[in-house]
Amino acid sequence: MSIGARNLINLDLFTDAYRVTGRALVGTGGIHAELGNPNSKFLELQDAYISRIHEPGIIIANYKLASFRKDNINFIVLNDRRDGIPVGTQHGRSVFTRGRHIPAFLTVPSFEIQGEVIHEGKPSAREILVQSMGRFQLIFDAKASASSAPEISYSGDLILVQKERIGIFCLDLSQTP
Repeated sequence: MSIGARNLINLDLFTDAYRVTGRALVGTGGIHAELGNPNSKFLELQDAYISRIHEPGIIIANYKLASFRKDNINFIVLNDRRDGIPVGTQHGRSVFTRGRHIPAFLTVPSFEIQGEVIHEGKPSAREILVQSMGRFQLIFDAKASASSAPEISYSGDLILVQKERIGIFCLDLSQTP
C-alpha cells in the first residue's frame, strides 16, 4: 500500500525472545533507511502480531500499533529485498547490490543466520562489517534458524541483522571466484 512517497511493507521483526509480524511505513530507501534514521530511536509497526520464538504458531498478543527500540531489534526478515533497500537507480545498480556474492554464517541471540553478503572489496568478515553502510548488515537469500530448535526457521529474500547483536560472523571463501 502506498501513502504519498511512503509504502507500507510487511516484515517479521525479531528480538531476543519474540517474533513480531507487522507492517512498517517506509520511504524510497526502504526499511534500511528507516532503521538508519537518526531522528528516531524507534521503529513503528502497524497490525503487529507477537509470538514467542520457541512457539511461533501461537499469537500471544496483537496490536494496531507498536513501537520498538531499534537497538533491541536483532534482525528483520523481508520476503522482497526491494522493501529493504533501493535495488536500482536511474544510472545503474544500487550500491547495496554491487559486488561479489559471498556465502555467510552468523549468530545473534537465539538464532543462526545463513545467506549471502554482497561485497565489493576485500572478502574479510571484519572488513565487511566495518565497510557496510548503517547499523544493519544485509544478508541476502537468507534463512534464520532458532539455535535451540533448528526446525524453527524463517527465510527471506533479505534479512537485516543488527551489527551490534552479531556474536559470530563467518564467510565461506571457498565458494567465491
